Amino acid sequence: MKNEDSNKRAEDFLADDNWAELKNELKSPGESSADFVLAQTIAETLAGEKETLSQAEREVLESRITHSISNYKRRNLIVRISAAAVLLVAIGISATVFRNSDSSISVYARQMQQADVNGDTRLILSGKKEVLIKSNDSKIAYVGNGKEIKVDTGFVNQTVEDDEMVYNTVIVPYGKRTQITLSDHSLVWLNSGSKLVYPARFASDKREVYLEGEAIFEVSHNKQQPFHVLTHDVEVKVLGTVFDLSAYNDDKTTSTILVAGSVEMKENSRSLFNTPQVTMIPGTMAVYSKGASEITQSEVDAKQYTSWRDGYISCDKQSLGDILKKISRYYNVSIQVSDKSLENETFTGNLDLRNSATQVLAIIAEFINIRIENTNNQILITRV
Repeated sequence: MKNEDSNKRAEDFLADDNWAELKNELKSPGESSADFVLAQTIAETLAGEKETLSQAEREVLESRITHSISNYKRRNLIVRISAAAVLLVAIGISATVFRNSDSSISVYARQMQQADVNGDTRLILSGKKEVLIKSNDSKIAYVGNGKEIKVDTGFVNQTVEDDEMVYNTVIVPYGKRTQITLSDHSLVWLNSGSKLVYPARFASDKREVYLEGEAIFEVSHNKQQPFHVLTHDVEVKVLGTVFDLSAYNDDKTTSTILVAGSVEMKENSRSLFNTPQVTMIPGTMAVYSKGASEITQSEVDAKQYTSWRDGYISCDKQSLGDILKKISRYYNVSIQVSDKSLENETFTGNLDLRNSATQVLAIIAEFINIRIENTNNQILITRV
């Protein structure tokens, strides 16, 4: 390295028009100043060659950016320092303003409690007013501007000012389901153990809802007002379509099954770089792996994943473990399997959810050698 470079700061190296050639001069850490090494680290991270900065590098870089933005006026330097500031957002040092998960509806949803596993379905209105719904399969429909809501056979009202964004929440316990007609006439079928947060009346530029659990969406088409479903891990963007989204907190994956139309599924960005994202076509399933932070796609029979809306489970060589999880949530019963290898057994056929949990399991037992014991809503499955 040249002697005149020895007193340069990291900001100076990044602002140098010959940086591309200069950065290649480093042969070993001992030949260069700490600032030169820091500048190279920043450049490598921005280029994707280095995934994260060390804690010491983060602290030095954050301090430098704060100081440099107020003191350096050269155009190239400001551009490069701004890029470094964006990097700080990506690695979690700066504010989370760029994270999709921190939109206003997501912040509001995280402040609400999770879906109850027991009790009545709850509709929470503006002012925290709660409406308890006793029926197992309830219907909620918004009329006009969101001030009047039909709940099964009755009506409730809430105050919605013209310039105010009012969020409502439906919490569905295990063993119950709810159909919601939103103010834009989109339909949502909310499955057991789920929570949906949504505006009483949508904004003019976009439509956003937040889901925990599972729901089927039939979205009314509006090209000028895209529809977004946010979850803890992913965001699904649609214009007008039918799809199922399963985002239970206790599952290791979040999945979307597209019935009709087109949707885009992407990870809720923890980073601004290499965010997993896919565009889906009908008859496909996109699965986001929470551990691997990746999205995979495959062709599926959509009715296997959406048939619960119509009161049955459609299975095609589906594992007993997956079936039991659905039955447990649907009926709000505890199911234990004495031999875990049984969970790998597969079943093909339709299960009528109008029957009791024991009756549904008895149908499976006709094809898989299992014994069912039900004691006080505690079901034990053993191998015959």
